[in-house]
Amino acid sequence: MPQIGTVIRRTKNFYYVDIGESEPRLCHIRANLFHGNPKKNLVAVGDQVEIDTSDVGKAGWILKMLPRRTMLSRRQGTDSPEQIIASNADKVLVVASLHSPPFRNGLVDRFFVAGSRGGLENVLILSKADLSNEEEIASTKNLYLSLGYNILVTSVPESRGIDSLREILHHHTSVLCGHSGVGKSSLIKALYPHCKIHIGDVSRKSGKGRHITRLTQMYRLPSGGFIVDTPGIREFQPAVEPNELDTHFVEFVPYLGKCRFKSCTHRHEPQCAIKEAYYSKKITDKRYKSYLSIYESL
Repeated sequence: MPQIGTVIRRTKNFYYVDIGESEPRLCHIRANLFHGNPKKNLVAVGDQVEIDTSDVGKAGWILKMLPRRTMLSRRQGTDSPEQIIASNADKVLVVASLHSPPFRNGLVDRFFVAGSRGGLENVLILSKADLSNEEEIASTKNLYLSLGYNILVTSVPESRGIDSLREILHHHTSVLCGHSGVGKSSLIKALYPHCKIHIGDVSRKSGKGRHITRLTQMYRLPSGGFIVDTPGIREFQPAVEPNELDTHFVEFVPYLGKCRFKSCTHRHEPQCAIKEAYYSKKITDKRYKSYLSIYESL
């Protein structure tokens, strides 16, 4: 009899499906499952699937994929297909350090755009707080707090913010994202030491993060819920259309529809409500420039 499970890991040829047993079931996918639409709906980590495990001792078969509730996606380039990083999550936790490696607000904003588009709650985790002073932390923290985002400051050596992070994760499915080397795997290890995750440091030679997590993988949490650990990346392109980008910048929303031109891109057009808000300092320089950078890349 077919069973419903959650894909917790995928490789090139296999899918590992959690059906509530001690070990996930190894499964193949039917070649005709996405007949006529092979790229858009490939099975991703977090997908709910119906599987057939009737052949005892052999790998099962994914028969059907259930509709997605949410998704976090990206594009490798402007002409490449949408790549689903994880689906059916509740939150995207963007981990960023102020130092080692240095904070990149542009990358954080790209993740937030992707989270907003996919229907997830965005949370910013400022990691490695022990390497920063309180003034540096407050500057970044206050910017995103003013936009209504949930912000958490953490330090694994000082055990700072670990209990609060555990509360955020409790009974939810959360995707952990960020630049290589910001400490995503270290946070998971501090929260749940039983998880077998390789932990990496920032390269002393380059100052850049090493790609320690190779594949996206979902872990069942002892306290309930799941956490999805993703490979660290240095570049991220949200799968969003240029004409909808402004709707995913929360401080832009009150001014949308008030520009002179309906198709305003908020870059060079006259009588633009977004630019007027920017010039009057209602929109910060960092965020406006972040919007311009993302728009140009799209």
